[in-house]
Amino acid sequence: MQQNSTNETYYVYVIDLDKSVWVNEKKFRDNNPQYILGKPTVYVGQTAHTPKKRFEQHKKGGKLSNKYVKKYGKYIKQKNIPDKNPHSSRLKVENQEEEVAKILKKRGWAVWWN
Repeated sequence: MQQNSTNETYYVYVIDLDKSVWVNEKKFRDNNPQYILGKPTVYVGQTAHTPKKRFEQHKKGGKLSNKYVKKYGKYIKQKNIPDKNPHSSRLKVENQEEEVAKILKKRGWAVWWN
């Protein structure tokens, strides 16, 4: 039985990126002028899958993969992530993705998100 959209759940997730992303990727650096050296480098995303499954998709590559996660992704961060998963709608999770990314940037983290 196919699940209808009102019963779907969505998740915000944060993936820890290897710090070499900061050294190797100019576009990543340029997007994070607030970064404080030594703080985490992360990717923030949202998904209708489990965060674990979405991380695996990124690492596998292809059109659904983010290049920074594919190359530098280490693991899904669980600790100190300001979120209230799961979310009941795509709009809510998209808004929360942006909010989480902005909060982490204010903490001095280097963050990539779509």
